[in-house]
Amino acid sequence: MAKDLFESEPKDLFSSEVDSKADAEAKAKAEAEVKAKEEAETKARAEEEAKAKAEEEAKTKAVAEAMAKAEDEAKAKAEAKTKEKEELQALRYKRALEREKHEAEMAAAEGEEIPKTPAEKQLSLVETLTRNLGRIHKRI
Repeated sequence: MAKDLFESEPKDLFSSEVDSKADAEAKAKAEAEVKAKEEAETKARAEEEAKAKAEEEAKTKAVAEAMAKAEDEAKAKAEAKTKEKEELQALRYKRALEREKHEAEMAAAEGEEIPKTPAEKQLSLVETLTRNLGRIHKRI
């Protein structure tokens, strides 16, 4: 097919069909570029909003986790405190029972007299003093 070499020139000198075609193409290109820029800006805004939303969710999640952790620690401390109180009360009760038992034994022992018997081996005064001195010096 033959190519028209004079296509870009107007056939009618008074008409501007070629100019209007070029203008239309330029307008279409400009509109396409504007549309592409708007889409890119919209996409960038959406990404920024999504990023900000994700950061906010992460912050709220971190705060919630910190609050839950603090609450768990407070519960653990309270439980430990109550457990310690219970153990202390049990120990006090046990000691009170032991004290009563010991007092009862002492009261029973006061009434009885222990019979005194002479030692099998009678020591002289010097031997007794020597043993006492030996005992004293061993402790020191």
